[in-house]
Order: sequence, then structure tokens, then C-alpha cells
Amino acid sequence: MNRIRILTEAVANKIAAGEVVERPASACKELIENSIDAGGAHIRIDVRGGGRTLIRVTDNGCGMSRDDALLCFERHATSKIKTAVDIEEIRTLGFRGEAIPSLAAVSRFRLLTREPNALEGTEIEADGGKIRSVRAAGCPAGTQIEMRQLFFNVPARKKFLKSEQTELARIHQLGILYALAHPRIQFSLRHHERVLLEAPPAEKLRERVRSLFGGEILSQLVPVEHEGHGIRVVGLTAKPGFVRSNRREVHFFVNQRPVESRAVYYGLLEGYHNALMKGKFPVTLLFVEIDPAGVDVNIHPAKREVRFRDEASVQAGVAQAVREALGKGEGRPVAVSAGTPILMPDRSYVSTGVQEEVLVRESLSLSLDSATRRHGDTATAAQTGPMAALDLGHGTLDIGVIHGIVGRLYILAENRGGLVIIDQHAAHERILYERLLDQLAKKAAPSQKLLAARSVELTPADFQFLKEQIPLLERMGFGVSEFGKNALMVDALPPHLPPENLGSLFRCIADALQDAGRGVNRERFREDVIAKTVCRAAVKANDPLKIKEAESLLRDLLECRQPYCCPHGRPTMIQITKEELEKKFGRRA
Repeated sequence: MNRIRILTEAVANKIAAGEVVERPASACKELIENSIDAGGAHIRIDVRGGGRTLIRVTDNGCGMSRDDALLCFERHATSKIKTAVDIEEIRTLGFRGEAIPSLAAVSRFRLLTREPNALEGTEIEADGGKIRSVRAAGCPAGTQIEMRQLFFNVPARKKFLKSEQTELARIHQLGILYALAHPRIQFSLRHHERVLLEAPPAEKLRERVRSLFGGEILSQLVPVEHEGHGIRVVGLTAKPGFVRSNRREVHFFVNQRPVESRAVYYGLLEGYHNALMKGKFPVTLLFVEIDPAGVDVNIHPAKREVRFRDEASVQAGVAQAVREALGKGEGRPVAVSAGTPILMPDRSYVSTGVQEEVLVRESLSLSLDSATRRHGDTATAAQTGPMAALDLGHGTLDIGVIHGIVGRLYILAENRGGLVIIDQHAAHERILYERLLDQLAKKAAPSQKLLAARSVELTPADFQFLKEQIPLLERMGFGVSEFGKNALMVDALPPHLPPENLGSLFRCIADALQDAGRGVNRERFREDVIAKTVCRAAVKANDPLKIKEAESLLRDLLECRQPYCCPHGRPTMIQITKEELEKKFGRRA
């Protein structure tokens, strides 16, 4: 008895629809992409019931003839590609010819279309994939596709839909993504005639971002632009400190297609490096422009993921683009309000439109061993002796006064903008971190012999892993050798590291190296480990400082390449403006 059979067209279409149409948002995605490919300058999306009851997408693009309108209901009928060679260089958003038949198979479907020079248009209605009527119709040039009662004939799929608000939120986010990807196209989204999105045409991405998110968010983003090795990376990314707790606002586009890409994501992380706290993500809009032959967009049913022919070059290009953007003056962490990191253009801050120097450039030596000793004559909040303005040889700069230290941790300083609070622990972390990096770059990391060698017992897994890292550890200033079963002998350390808790330190090194992920390069592995080792040597909370030592700490901090955050991405300082203080005390509305 034969058991293998050819499925009917209706069943095959439903299976195909299951791959293409997961939920209302995926239906909208297919229709929006068709409208963009058709050259629409204005795309309007109308939905009801979160997309379950109605999805209608209207554009003023090239439209279709009657014959083409009928043909588009056939599977794998498309105007985008002709031969197998075309698949290697896809230049449109759609190309498979699956969208219309798949959408029509799971809804009550209506298509209305007219070419610009045609005297009349065509209207086609279908239910569950079966065409019910075809007739001439009067309509504007372009195409309108309407889907009602999505999944009416696939109850199992309908059960998996979320609430109306959740489905609507996905559609809204989708509209924003395509509006960002194509600033020159006007987009509008309405739910039960309530306007959710209205994006007028914009010449530049910045204009589109301003219209969608407002000027305040735009002010926290810096432009990204880099070109090389056949790859161009442009867009906007957050200044250090402007982060989210999830990846919801991290958006990538490849040849104007919203995508997910491990190569681009790892390049972003590498570009930010230690300017990001663990578990925090920057608000980012990155556009990668590359020869279509260098990217495969045909690896995912919903075309969400792409694969690059040269992933390493793309990752390196994105990393370099982000580094350059953050390295420019406008990428420095701006005084906004309490609790926000100071974003300072080129080591200055902005307050009511006036640039002022808040911290000094001149560096005074801060000995590494001061990190671990106790001090006398310590500053407290009660001490208010001012720190005088310093003569740097080119005139006197107003750097304000240091008023004291709160909780033996936070240095309080005043400038014309208001109050500056510096985390002495984070500040010293940054100083030691960059010093050690500089020493490593010269292949001359200092090392200090211990009076007595110490053994460190490890788990078998950590021991096997760290045994392979001994050359790297030696470069970092550690004297390490194998010592019996699952143990290391340590006879030297970087000078600033105390010899206590070596077991914890080496476990931390092992975890940092193993958790970093394969997408981040070896250099980043090494620097992340250094960040963790430095953390243990920096000035701890409750380690008291004198006013003069606090002054010296601030001077050394401003000599750092990235003084506004610690190696883990936490801010080293915040600015509380006078306006903010006046609001807190009811002096300002």
C-alpha cells in the first residue's frame, strides 16, 4: 500500500503560509516590503483588532496590470528575479514570490491595483487562497492589499496569537523599523483610525529619528560613518551611558533591510568595548551597505537573518566605525540631569549653551601603591576647603572647588554648571586600567616578586583552561607555573595587585575569558580580564582620601583616553545642574 502522496495545493499553501506568516506583524512585513519594492513614496498601514480583524497596506507605487495581479497569486511568481544567478545578488526586499499566495491562503484577501498610465484598475478577492472574483475597478495608481480575519481557517495558529495590544506593539515596532530604513518614504500607521505613527519624508536619518523619537533622544546619539574594504557603515549610536537593559533598541540594517546579524552585533560590542556595563545595551541604528553578492539574505524563511561572505571583515568594519564615532568629541559622555553620566565633548561639558572646562588635563603622578594603603588627615563631608583654580601654563581654567567626600567614596566638586559627583573607585579603576594597557602595548607589563610563592587550587576545568593561558598571564605581569594536580604556583603579580584572595582572582580570570564568547576577538578577551583584575586593586569604597589626593586622582583621570566611565562601563562622574537642584528645592517649576 502506497503511503506517500502529493499534497493538495491548498494544504501546500497553508504550510508555506506557516513559514512566512507567523503573526499579524509578519503579514504586515511582507506587504510593506512589496510596497517599498514597488517604489511607493507613501505607505499607509491600517489595522484593526491588533491585525487579527483587518490589515490594510496602501501604496502609490508602480501598481500591476490585470495579468500580473492574477499571476501574483501563484506560488513562486515574482518580478524580482529571473534566474538562479539573480539569487546571488538580491537587490530587493522580496524575491521568493511566496508572500501573496501565503497571505491569501490564511485570510479573506482583497487586492486593488492600477498602473499609473492605465485607465482602470483591477480588484481581486480570495478566501482561504481560492479566488472568488476578478473585476475592473476605479482606484488611484498603486496597490492596496486588504486582509481580514487572519487565520480564520487555521484555528491552531490563531490560538498562539498574543493579546491585541501585544500584536499591535509588534506591528508598531515594525513600522518604525521600516520608517528608519527608508527615511525618504512617508509612513503612516493607524489602529481603528487612531494615528500611531506618522513619519513624513526626510532627507536624512537624523531628521527621521527626530520625528519618531524627539530631539532629546537624538541629542544622545552620535553619527557613525566608516568606509573600507568594500563595506560602508553609517547610522547613529548612543553616547557612553545612554543604554538600555535589553536589546530592544539595537537595530541593524543591511542594504536597507532590517536584519539580525551576529557579525554586526559582535562588531558593535567590540566597538564600545569597556564603555558598556555588563547587561547593558546601547541605543543603536547601524546601516551596513555592501555589495549584494557579499551577503546571503536567503537563509531564513522570514528573511530576518543574513550571512556575510566575509563575516570577519564586516565585524571589523562595524567595530572600527563605532570606535571612530565614540572617539570623536561629540561622542564624549553631556550634562543633563541627576543620575545621568556627564557626556563631555572633548573633555568639556555643555551647560546652557556654554562650554566650560570642568576637570584639568595636567597629570600628577598617583603612585600605584596608594591604592591599598590607609591615609591620615582624610577629607569628610564636613571639610569644605576649596581647591583653587590651577594655572596650566596657558591661563587659569575654572575647575570649581572640591567640597569634600561623602561616604568615603563620592568626591563632591562644584563648577559653574552645578554639582559634579565623582566615584573615586570607578575613577581609579579607569586610571589603573589604562596604565596597564599602555604597559602591555609596550610588551613591558611590570611584575613584582612575592616574598613567598603561593599555590592556588582550582577546579579541573579551570586548571586545564588557565594552564593554556600561562603565556598571556605572564605578559600581564603574573608569574605562574603548574604546581601538581589542579593547582598553580604564583610567585609574581602586577605591582598594584594585593596578594590576598588569589583563588578568587584566578577564578574570575577564567570566567571572564571563557564567558566572553567566540565573536569577540582575542584582544578584547585580554582587556576584559585586565578590567576585572584592576577592579580589585582600585581604591575601594571606604578607603579615605585627602583633598590633595582627590585632586591628584581627578587630574590623572582626565589624562585617560576615556575618562568618563570605568572599565566596566559604569560612569565615573555625574553632573547635577543648578536647574535640577532648584527644582528639587521648589525654587523652579
